[in-house]
Amino acid sequence: MTDQSFTEKISKERSGRNLSCTDITSFDNLTKKDVELIFDLAKVAEELLKGDMKKTSLLKGKSQINFFMEESTRTRTSFELAGKNLGADTINISGNNSALTKGETLLDTAITIDQMQPDIVVMRTGFSGAAEFFAKNMKATVVNAGDGWNEHPSQALLDIYTMLKHKPKLKGKKLTIVGDVLHSRVFGSLVRAAKRYGLEIVVSAPHTLIRPNMAEAWNIQHEPNIEKALKNTDIVYALRLQTERAANADVPTLREYSKTYVINAKRMQLAKKDAIVMHPGPVIRELDVHTNILETDLSVIPEQVFSGYCVRFALLLLLGEKRKEKNPEPRLYKPM
Repeated sequence: MTDQSFTEKISKERSGRNLSCTDITSFDNLTKKDVELIFDLAKVAEELLKGDMKKTSLLKGKSQINFFMEESTRTRTSFELAGKNLGADTINISGNNSALTKGETLLDTAITIDQMQPDIVVMRTGFSGAAEFFAKNMKATVVNAGDGWNEHPSQALLDIYTMLKHKPKLKGKKLTIVGDVLHSRVFGSLVRAAKRYGLEIVVSAPHTLIRPNMAEAWNIQHEPNIEKALKNTDIVYALRLQTERAANADVPTLREYSKTYVINAKRMQLAKKDAIVMHPGPVIRELDVHTNILETDLSVIPEQVFSGYCVRFALLLLLGEKRKEKNPEPRLYKPM
């Protein structure tokens, strides 16, 4: 596919449509029409990104900063590749290389980055709410690539995008989320997205890994018995036990947790015959999901990675022109 033909396809698919928001710090920023637009463009992007020539010039002249204060493979790489394939100039800043390690405040970091005049800042941080803080204090458009235990909106988008390929009608389908809900930023966005699409959500995890007031706040059923939770489910979504966030202190032992909650072939027999297994990655084999599931067609986890590539490509494309529309908080932002 040539750059010109791809640009024509994208233009035709957009038909004058645009995102209603200038930043994506939460899944709640996106309207139903926003999500439909992102998915429509992601489908067009699939053809380009699977081809021999993946480059286009739709964001030529734009700049993208990937500010990752935490380690990442899938999210960072897909955002970086998507930006480069769109023709943007991309630069990576890690937490270890930022002035935050020298005592600079988050506000001063935001101001400093924004004075470089980037069009898009993709941000991952261990601090919940930091992406929203950046968005309020930058002229650049901000994409939350994961903040603390809060949200990870682009992950929710790619998850729903993947689900729809296998279950075109999600309303009324049963989604069973298994694992570390307490420490999961993925959970925060996934629940918002799943609720919007009418999925019936059941969470299976020990009481020590459940968020306080989860049932009341989200109207979600908690079923600690995994066999009961998996019965007749359509989609199984396993979450990694986040030992780097001290999750191992919330279970007796990792061996006991694996024995009780790992998704394996025997347990998947309780789900519907056409059920699929998902995971945001990285997967801890034999702890989150057993190899006898990962290496079968039940697992759509590799597909989620490609979905993320396409969805983030669409996101960056739509956000590339948003800097000129933003109005940061005037008490802090000083334009140059």
